[in-house]
Amino acid sequence: MRTKNIFLAVAMMFVASFAKAENVSIADFTITQGDTLDIPVVLTNSHNDLTAFSMTVKLPDELTIVSAEPTERYKGSITIGNPDTNVYNICGLDIALGSISGTDGALFTLKVAASKNFKGGEGTISEIDFITTTRDHVRPDGSSFNVDYISIFQELPGDVNGDGNVNVLDVTNMISYRLGDKLDVFIFENGDVNHDGTVNVLDIMDVIDIILSH
Repeated sequence: MRTKNIFLAVAMMFVASFAKAENVSIADFTITQGDTLDIPVVLTNSHNDLTAFSMTVKLPDELTIVSAEPTERYKGSITIGNPDTNVYNICGLDIALGSISGTDGALFTLKVAASKNFKGGEGTISEIDFITTTRDHVRPDGSSFNVDYISIFQELPGDVNGDGNVNVLDVTNMISYRLGDKLDVFIFENGDVNHDGTVNVLDIMDVIDIILSH
């Protein structure tokens, strides 16, 4: 009986391993604020007849997808939907119905752009669906990745617009931020003068004190 249970456990582990053999992933990466970067989307597969595909990619706030380019593994066209949000529907259509070559490596690359306000965060790949040359579906599990950032601004308490000075423009920007207005640049770390994790009227008063002391 024990031998049978061990055999069943090993068999279940094998099946689970095979079911997750198809994997789509983006490795953790770092991007400089205001910069663009080419990011490979990697496919590891056991099926050798995968062709068209679709997936959903969610990016952290202030990080956007500019374009997508196929690699040598995939010769078809790639379309990107929903460019006005952080969630993108990415579809690959192989008109010639040729299968994706190889079993590991970049399937396509994403050119992503970080705003000057980008502060990093987590991204996910989900709702992955591959179609085989025989019109069957292969649906791998989703995955996640982390994005870190390199700041282009100096640390200067009160300088929320990043111009290297602390003046009335920073106070105005802080008030606009509190009112929920969209600003091209707002350096939260410089606005949180008292380091309490928020930017509020206390920080505005501190910035006014900084201005008056000069």
